[in-house]
Formats: sequence, structure tokens, C-alpha cells
Amino acid sequence: MDWSDHAMWWPDKNTWLLRTNSTLDQCHVMADSKLWFTPMHKTLRVQLPDMQLLDLPVSFSSMVFNAVQDLCKDLGIRHPEELSFLRRPQEKSLLKPNGKDTIRKKRGDRDRDSMASSNSADLASTGSLDGIAPHSPTPFNKSRSGTNTPGTPGSNSSFPGQNGTAVSIYSTGSSYSDGSCEGLNMSLTNSPQVPTREALDGLVRPKTFREKAIINKGWLDSSKSLMEQGLRENDTLMLRYKYFSFYDLDPKQDAVRINQIYEQAKWGLLTEEIDCTEEEMVMFAALQLQINLQSILPQQTDMNAKNGKDDIDADLLDLEKVLQGTNISSISHHDITNVPELKDEFKYFRPKKLTLKGYKKGFFTFRDIHLTQYKSKEDMPHNPLHKHSLKGKASL
Repeated sequence: MDWSDHAMWWPDKNTWLLRTNSTLDQCHVMADSKLWFTPMHKTLRVQLPDMQLLDLPVSFSSMVFNAVQDLCKDLGIRHPEELSFLRRPQEKSLLKPNGKDTIRKKRGDRDRDSMASSNSADLASTGSLDGIAPHSPTPFNKSRSGTNTPGTPGSNSSFPGQNGTAVSIYSTGSSYSDGSCEGLNMSLTNSPQVPTREALDGLVRPKTFREKAIINKGWLDSSKSLMEQGLRENDTLMLRYKYFSFYDLDPKQDAVRINQIYEQAKWGLLTEEIDCTEEEMVMFAALQLQINLQSILPQQTDMNAKNGKDDIDADLLDLEKVLQGTNISSISHHDITNVPELKDEFKYFRPKKLTLKGYKKGFFTFRDIHLTQYKSKEDMPHNPLHKHSLKGKASL
């Protein structure tokens, strides 16, 4: 068995013994101290912003910031600094005074730690010595979650897993297969329209600022590990965007990220966690409906992408056509000593006293500093009507 992922956990001091070059005496460990020899990577039940529940391997010994960074790398989400872990709020905790839940929670953690230490002889399914049974995968009901979120572009896949079950990609000491990775990526890009009953039961509608403050109090400290903050294997945490300020959104690279941002905003509006007016909610729904309708239409073929040209080159070529300029690539085939000439048909008017005539049409050419007028285009370059020199004149 590979023990490279194991480390010592000191439950009485609530700390990891990760300094492998130090002795137990240097770490102030006494003879009667109880230590756990347990894996650093454990299964964590993570609720994504789109309400999907996934059993994912997370480092319980690293700081929360680094754990979120590694998790987002596996999920294909860029800029993981925008996300963090949030404790799942309970409806009862919003009704209790501040402090009682913390005391009861600490007492529950001590009971769970004592249970794990007493059952340390029985190994869990992941090889942990905690002795706590892992969650079983939640079945995926196609009849309830068989449609994608409106407006999410992509395929018509309607599964978070390939076999009709919730994705559980934990494997001790190894990475998951490419097939499960591909199915997971598709499920994160195309979220189920209706989440599971377990996810819906965990929704909380805060009614006052106090209740919102209690929910926001559940953000984990990014500078501490999960174990140091009372989390154990198979606990449930919510992965959420902490601040609604996003950097470098690219539809080509951030399909999963954009979908998760939209899903968190949608559920934030439905639970009234985000303060907004009814008109703003209607506008949000109308924009998403427009995206949904546009995604159904056939996509136009991008000719510039086929020719290997970027947007800047395409804009420059369009500007050349508008100005009737010379193609840059064909300059070598023309005489650069030739003086350019502008020509077009214009309407002109000569002001006179007591005149009732209006504008007249004429064909004009401008070459060098001379403006020449012809009756029509067929008369050039012979038979000019007028020829004006613009030397020393600021305007006509």
C-alpha cells in the first residue's frame, strides 16, 4: 500500500504534523498523546454553484486557498482565487441565537472524533483510519434532471455522470480516467435544470440582514486547512464565488466558469439572497431567454477563422475596402512612384444672385494639388470643364 499521502494528525492540538524533518519531541508530542495516521487527501462532498453534489478528493492538510486551487484545476475552472468554501447553512441555525450552534457543533465534533478514534481499527473505503463511512453516490434521476439549463450552449447531454449516477471521482493515489473527466466537464457546462431533492432541501431563504450575516459567517478561513476548521471526511461544503467581480472571461476557455457564475446568480435570485428589484430579475431572465433562443439558431461560419486571420486583420481589410485603398500584400506589384488619385461623382452648387437653379451633378478628380471637373465619367481624362489649383488654400 502507498503511504506517501498519509500524515500525522493531532486531534487534541487540532493541527497537522507535516514537518517530516522534526522529531515528535520537537513537536511537543507526549507519550500519552493520541495521533491519527490518516490520508491527507479525503473525500469531500462539494456542492457546486449549479447545485450539483459531487464526491471529490480534496487535500485536508493544505490551506483552503490551495485546496480550492487544486479542486478548480480538476474541474477546469480558471481563476480559482474567485472561489472559496462555504459551510452549508441550516434552516434551524438561522433561528437560534448566535453562539449556541457553535457550542453544539464543537460538542458534535468531539463526539465524532472520539467515535473515529474508538473505531480506528476499521478502515474506511478510502483507506482512511478515521473509521467514518463514506457517502454513497446519490442516484441521478433522468426524469427530474433530464434537461439542460436554458441558454447553456453545448451538447444535449443531461447527465452528471456517464452511467446515470452522481459523479464520484475519488481514487486514492491516482487520477480519474479521461472518460469520467469528459463526462464531468460536460455536466458542469450543461447543468441540470432541476437539481436533486437533497440539494433543494439544503436551500435557505434569508429574510433579514441578520440571517444573511449568519450565512456569510460560514466562509472558511483561507489560511487554515479543512481539518483545522472542524471538517472531516465526507462532510458537505459549498463551492461558491465569494465576490461578484470576475476577471478575463473568455467564452472559448471558460464555458464551465461562465455557466457556474450564471447558476450561482440564478439561485441567488430565486432564494432572495441577492437584493434586487423585480425589474432587474425580469431583465436577467429576458437576457438568458435571448441567449437560449440564439443558441438554437445555426451558428454562422467564421470565414476569418478558416483563413487563419484574427479580428484585427479582418477589420483592417474591411477598412481598406471602404477607403478603396491598395492591398498591403500587393504593393510590390504596383509602381510606388505613381501619384494616387481620388475620383467620384458629386453634386455641386454655385451661389449666384437671383438664381433659382439647384444643385448640379459633376464628376471630379483630385490628383496632387489639382481638382478637375468633368461633365461625366466618360469625358475623362479629356475635355475637363474646370481645373482648380488648391495650392495655398486651406479649404475649397
